Amino acid sequence: MPTTDLTGTAHVLFAETQVTDNYKKKDLILCVDEDKPFPQYLKIQFGNTKIDLLNGVSAGMRVKVSVQLKGKNTNGNYFNNLDAYQLEILK
Repeated sequence: MPTTDLTGTAHVLFAETQVTDNYKKKDLILCVDEDKPFPQYLKIQFGNTKIDLLNGVSAGMRVKVSVQLKGKNTNGNYFNNLDAYQLEILK
């Protein structure tokens, strides 16, 4: 599974949601390329045990997030996810 590291500013942290009986998630909007004319806002998903990585993170903080790039095809509908597995708060 491909992975990458993303560095940027935490823009929005959403509330934790229970998706199924066995799966909950919390999303982070990360602003990258802030110094460019068109900054990018990426939604990163923290699932189950990875939700705790967001403890201590608030909007405006600089962070580095390691993500797995995931995609699936459901009856001709294609979906992509950035699933976090590591987070570092930057100074």
